[in-house]
Amino acid sequence: MKLKTIITLLSLSITVAISNAQSNLHIPKEIQNAYKNQTRSKDGKSGKKYWQNSVDYKIEVTVTPTTRLIDGKEEVIFTNNSPDELSEIVIRLYYDVFKKGNIRGTAVNEDDIGKGTDIRKIIVNEMSYDLSNSEQIERSGTIMKIKLSKPLNPGNQINLKFEWQQKVPLTLDRAGTIDDSSFFVGYWYPQVAVYDDIFGWDTTNYTFDTEFYNNLANFDVNITAPDNFLVWATGTLENSLSVFPTEIYKKYNQAKSSKELVHVITTDDLDNLKLKNNTWNFKATEVTDFAFAMSDHYLWDALSQRVAGKDVLINTAFPVKKADKCKEVTVIQQKTMKHFSEDIPGIPYPYPTFTTFIGRGGGGMEFPMMANNGNSRESLTIHEMFHTYFPMYVRINESRFAWMDEGWADFITALVTHKFFNDKNNTSSLYSNFMFGMQGMIGSIGDLPTITSSQYMSTNYGYHSYTLPAFTYSLLYQHLGEEKFLECFRTYIRRWAKKSPSPYDFFYTFEDVSGEDLSFIWNSWYFKMGYPDISIESFEDGNLRIKRIGERIVPISIKVEYNHHDGKKQAPYSSMISSSVWKNNTLKYALKIPNADNVKSIAINSDFPDFNPLDNYFPSLPDQYKAVDIDDNILGEYLAKTYSIKMNISKENGVFKLDFPDYGLENYLIPLDKYDFISLDRTITVKFKNKSDNLQQIEVSFINYGITHVGDKK
Repeated sequence: MKLKTIITLLSLSITVAISNAQSNLHIPKEIQNAYKNQTRSKDGKSGKKYWQNSVDYKIEVTVTPTTRLIDGKEEVIFTNNSPDELSEIVIRLYYDVFKKGNIRGTAVNEDDIGKGTDIRKIIVNEMSYDLSNSEQIERSGTIMKIKLSKPLNPGNQINLKFEWQQKVPLTLDRAGTIDDSSFFVGYWYPQVAVYDDIFGWDTTNYTFDTEFYNNLANFDVNITAPDNFLVWATGTLENSLSVFPTEIYKKYNQAKSSKELVHVITTDDLDNLKLKNNTWNFKATEVTDFAFAMSDHYLWDALSQRVAGKDVLINTAFPVKKADKCKEVTVIQQKTMKHFSEDIPGIPYPYPTFTTFIGRGGGGMEFPMMANNGNSRESLTIHEMFHTYFPMYVRINESRFAWMDEGWADFITALVTHKFFNDKNNTSSLYSNFMFGMQGMIGSIGDLPTITSSQYMSTNYGYHSYTLPAFTYSLLYQHLGEEKFLECFRTYIRRWAKKSPSPYDFFYTFEDVSGEDLSFIWNSWYFKMGYPDISIESFEDGNLRIKRIGERIVPISIKVEYNHHDGKKQAPYSSMISSSVWKNNTLKYALKIPNADNVKSIAINSDFPDFNPLDNYFPSLPDQYKAVDIDDNILGEYLAKTYSIKMNISKENGVFKLDFPDYGLENYLIPLDKYDFISLDRTITVKFKNKSDNLQQIEVSFINYGITHVGDKK
């Protein structure tokens, strides 16, 4: 055979192998059109005709703390890189969510309700627009459309100028008033909406239910505040020398290259703080948004982390009263950034700074180079910093595909914590991080396929955007193995850095890089209804037979405990079998258990969600309960002292179950003794205590998070 023929046949076989690795998935018409227009490609890469628009913002803003008033002037240059003529420019006015009569997905402080964003002036290419003229300006919900007198042609720019006022809201934990003189300001400026190759203009109305989708933009922002207020913001502080008094400037400058913690602002500094200049200039290039925070009584710690040959400045701003709780946050950020950059995901942190601002209660909220966190908890700190990668560096359309960023943040937080932060005594598995959040939802009417657009998920947004996708990513990790998984993940990030991927770009990148058809995962969890459910069919003569009942596939986790003889303790046996064993619609699986004659107990998938976990044990859980004298008086509802959380202990088929009825969370319990229990996934301990001669108190501890809720029986 000629060499040319051999090469041709080899090339053909490789092409066929690659094409065979690609899943045959349902593709909606919007994505089909993108393939047709060559802006996307079926290998997961951006197409040769991919485009995205760009925006440059120059903003002057003054914040008056006593009135919470934001007074702003803004100049915007919008570049139309699309192939389309644009007859209008869509502007987002997020503060209009507080406009009287507008739709809101949550209750708000009555003092926030009013006329929304007070637009004082709009100038388009040096022509003033009449705000009352519906042929020029149209406002609805949180969207404002500017009708152009002539279309903006491909490749051309338009200049927009705005003057506006609004208040820093009282309602929001994530962006608003922290206390009388501390504020975290987000969603605060007239923002050009995204016009993309899939959906055109993004006109999703903001109601608090979903998050955001932003352009890649450059910012030059001057923030004016009283001269005893400190300001932290997206980007780099360009005029630190003219703002800070000499001693503070020295400490700030030291922190920019110090690997050790520097107390930039101490309580002594706050006592007589007076800045040299009360206008702060921040610049940020190629980011998706801009936020800032300010206070007259916050402390400031900082240090740096070396990333790809450059020092990244890491800051923590926190109130004096939380100083003791926040003393480790800056170092946690430093360690997190190192592991993010060098290990998982193994992509260098892409920006020059990061600031964690400790606000009021609740969770956290991410912004480019900033996070507003409600507490100093390690997991929250890690989670919010990871958002730098998704949805910011990789520009996720969160209003439709929140699972493409929140799910990754939850999964990577769990993985990084498991590998680099966990105490050695923590023996829970990576996968148990997701079980508790899923167990109460699987198989319910709200357990919709992951691909479902986030805008339709207001009633179970948390499950669909966080826990469910995080678990599906863990399935990929388990199936591919860490090395191949990270190769796929890093390629996905590099391909779509500063671009906006669709779900199919994610699917096909993982298949392209792994060389595998992953449809058994995609179809099972992303496109079809169903639930995971496997059971022990039998254990005889050392043979463990496992049956698959549910439509959604999961790995098989096996844990075997042995009896002790003559004072000798035999080490437990454990094994993990890939979910790929079910890929050809296989319904049964069998394996030999070592030292079968000495088996005390077997548990399968104790750390995975399962529709009926009670049939995953040998001997059965009811039989294990019979060996302990359990007091049924501990059954009932308990009310936690923190956040008034309801916790319910019920009995089902002879097995105790813990559930949080307000959150759809539940887990069965295994008895350790009469009053001490542990959850099936080994992540929660439950202890009951006597109080006034009655069993009236419960102590529920979440091992992975270091959180304990104590509640009294109602």
